[in-house]
Amino acid sequence: MKSRPIAVTILLLACWALLAGCGGGATPTPLPAATASAVLPTRLTAAERAAILDAAWKTVNDKYFDPTFGGKDWRAIGDEYRQKLATVEDDDTFWRQVINPMLFELGVSHLVAMPAELAEQMDLMTFSGGSPGMDLRLLEGQAVITRVDAGSPAEKAGLRTGLVVTSVAGRTLDELTAESLKLPPNNERNRRGDGIQGMRSLLYGEAGAEVIVDYLDAEGRPQRAALRLAPRSSGACAQIDPLLPPACADIEVRRLAGGIGYLRFSGFVPAALDGVLAAIDGMDDAPALIIDLRGNPGGAFPVRKAIAGKLVGKFKLFMRYQHRDWLEAVYLDPVDDPYLGKVVILVDELSASSSEEFAGSLQAMGRATIAGAQTPGRCLTMIVAPLPAGALLSYPDGQSQTPAGRVLEDNGVVPDVEAALDRALLLEGRDSQLEAALAWLEGR
Repeated sequence: MKSRPIAVTILLLACWALLAGCGGGATPTPLPAATASAVLPTRLTAAERAAILDAAWKTVNDKYFDPTFGGKDWRAIGDEYRQKLATVEDDDTFWRQVINPMLFELGVSHLVAMPAELAEQMDLMTFSGGSPGMDLRLLEGQAVITRVDAGSPAEKAGLRTGLVVTSVAGRTLDELTAESLKLPPNNERNRRGDGIQGMRSLLYGEAGAEVIVDYLDAEGRPQRAALRLAPRSSGACAQIDPLLPPACADIEVRRLAGGIGYLRFSGFVPAALDGVLAAIDGMDDAPALIIDLRGNPGGAFPVRKAIAGKLVGKFKLFMRYQHRDWLEAVYLDPVDDPYLGKVVILVDELSASSSEEFAGSLQAMGRATIAGAQTPGRCLTMIVAPLPAGALLSYPDGQSQTPAGRVLEDNGVVPDVEAALDRALLLEGRDSQLEAALAWLEGR
């Protein structure tokens, strides 16, 4: 069997949804609410733009996992966009209307090109050391607070679940949605997640930085909170790929009624692994364990494999990966002290990539019950490659398949127990998806 390439599966480009808010070393900066659409400055020559496009096209032509390109004529697509390139005079048009639309013709996730200006400003939720201790979802067309951590900057500022956020760092949901690149796959779940991702990302930055959040209180009155970001709860950040900044994570561990364990972690990243494994060890007496992957965008292959192994304990098929010219089978390693109680995994439209592999595989094995909402289907293994002029390309080198042979890209993971969030319940401090998981465990 060929050796497995170093691959990362994570959402990289939340910054495409916010551009102007990505300045200052990945620290969100308050901006006027009426900020115009961000435009990338022009620094590339026409020859450099042509070299970037040619290199990206050739990398996909030579290394993309599907040599048939889904039945599309990749050579003709390249020729079409080279003709469009001849009329381009600025970088913003090049990135937004030429090279990425060319890549998006294939309609798959994890295939995107990024300029050097954003190379150090990836998804702020993953690559920043400071957290507000809150989360958002798109509910009924509004950015609604769905989680506020105890003792967090958000809680101290008086924010609570169910409130509507109108802007973060001066950027509104409508502005950020309009500026988003609309990354594939082109399904409704992914579009819904894409609509909130830019605003979620702007909540993060360097520990100690201030982020301004405008929101409506329970009576619908405009309010403003200044959040001083706290260090991530995992206590460390670690490299996930040589071409990417250090990745950080939050971990939450607690006991629910009846001694049921609850574990939430924000990414399958190296900084989270020891804490997650230790948390599972600490649940050895729990009758069941709920693993909350809602909003978890993915991470590194060794991390998801190690955590899955802790829940299975024996040599067992974990995933298959269809590469360009070979099918790879990956098995979990035996462990001496696995957790063997019941497992429920919570997922939603922002549980992507590694989260989908982890949940989908354990579901196919019969090891875990999945609760929540169907995932977006952003699930391919990814390589990060350099392009000319300091640009980067992520491209999928493998198609993820569960042990049952189900392709996760575009399809996502379908919950066994379907449940949606409800704003009215959130205002009462209730999490309807977590309640659904508990009800299933209780046999209701």
